[in-house]
Amino acid sequence: MLLTILLTCVVSSHAQWVNRNIARWSVGNRVYGGRWYAPVQYGAGGYYPYGGQTAYGNSVRAQAELTMARGRAAQSQAIANENNEKARKQYIENKARYEELRREQREVIEARKAKEREEQRQRAISRKPKKPTDLYPRLAVDQLDRTTGEITWPKCLNGKDFDEGRERIESSTQFLAQHGPDQRSAGIIDETAKQMKKNMSDVMKQFGFEAYSDARKFLSSLSVEGYYAMEEL
Repeated sequence: MLLTILLTCVVSSHAQWVNRNIARWSVGNRVYGGRWYAPVQYGAGGYYPYGGQTAYGNSVRAQAELTMARGRAAQSQAIANENNEKARKQYIENKARYEELRREQREVIEARKAKEREEQRQRAISRKPKKPTDLYPRLAVDQLDRTTGEITWPKCLNGKDFDEGRERIESSTQFLAQHGPDQRSAGIIDETAKQMKKNMSDVMKQFGFEAYSDARKFLSSLSVEGYYAMEEL
């Protein structure tokens, strides 16, 4: 009987001790579906969902954060690669379009130039060739007497340097007055008058620019006198 009472007391004391410890432990813990879970703890290093701030916990957390950082870096690199590829494709497309526009522009320019050349060629074909008489006016009657062929020369052309030229031209103009115009006489007058203009380098020094200019105009009109005569036929 005594033994039974003693065992009852021991069991009762033990049960009270267990209940008190369970009560104290359950204050900071929660039970879900009959299982115990440790509470979320906050330490000096931040938020720790996996238990206390221990060396092993810190190692696990560091590895997890490193893995997450590598993942974010890989994701950022993938996004950057994708953007670079898009930019490269856009650059290739823009360059191809630019070359196409340049080619089209060259074709337009070449077509316009070809059209202008063809128009110029057609105008040249349709344009009548200029006659010698279209270049210079005819001499006045007081400069050339067409009934006798006598010429009133400018003073600066009466020098010895022009004697040969004057004789050839006067011979041809007198022939025209007597026998009528012909191609040979017109050619002699034209050729000789042009040669005399080339030999006028000393005229400006001796007689000045105004006399030089008047003499050149005189010889230019004289050079086509034979052709004017032929047009009158």
